[in-house]
Amino acid sequence: MTTRRKFLAATGGLALIPLISRPVMAAEKVPLDDPTAKALKYVEDASLASGRVDKMGVAGADQLCSNCRFYTAPNDEWGPCLLFQNRLVAGNGWCTGWVPS
Repeated sequence: MTTRRKFLAATGGLALIPLISRPVMAAEKVPLDDPTAKALKYVEDASLASGRVDKMGVAGADQLCSNCRFYTAPNDEWGPCLLFQNRLVAGNGWCTGWVPS
């Protein structure tokens, strides 16, 4: 006979499957018409961004997704960004959420 304790111990790890399988899925690029992208004024080419100002001691011209704290794949052409739920952003992109890494 299976007790409740044995059942919970045997099936408890099943709840983690969605969390484990998430990074394995192919990431998609952030569409420019995405509401979050619009709110953060995301652009794929930082030189086209309007409103880049010096922030936290870094010149506006030097702010790129690839040197932002939220960009999790440094030195790649495209990489996941925490601000966009780990969807891909351009390494040469920019948004108002930029923070130095």
